[in-house]
Amino acid sequence: MGELISIVSFIMAVVGALAAVFINNRDKQTMAAVVGVAFLVSFFINVSKESTLTLQAACIVTFILSVIGGTVAIFSNEESKRTGAIVTGVVSLGTSLLILFLYLGFQPF
Repeated sequence: MGELISIVSFIMAVVGALAAVFINNRDKQTMAAVVGVAFLVSFFINVSKESTLTLQAACIVTFILSVIGGTVAIFSNEESKRTGAIVTGVVSLGTSLLILFLYLGFQPF
């Protein structure tokens, strides 16, 4: 049951992050970011270290999300979109690195 909750929490965190990147209204962006972070915390609480497939998929999705955030930050003309995309990209990249190094045990050397 914990795995299902962690998967749903991760999906909601991704939806919140995408909404924070692509919504123009500043208040809606803030609420989407808060919802995304809350569900991301729920994901880390509910996921187990033994579920490597879920963690690998989450690592790939968060890395793709960070690339999307960086791309939108580079090419956007609106300041609110650019700020939301930068924050989303940095948090997503940090999350993917956290999953990669702590949960998946990646040892580069």
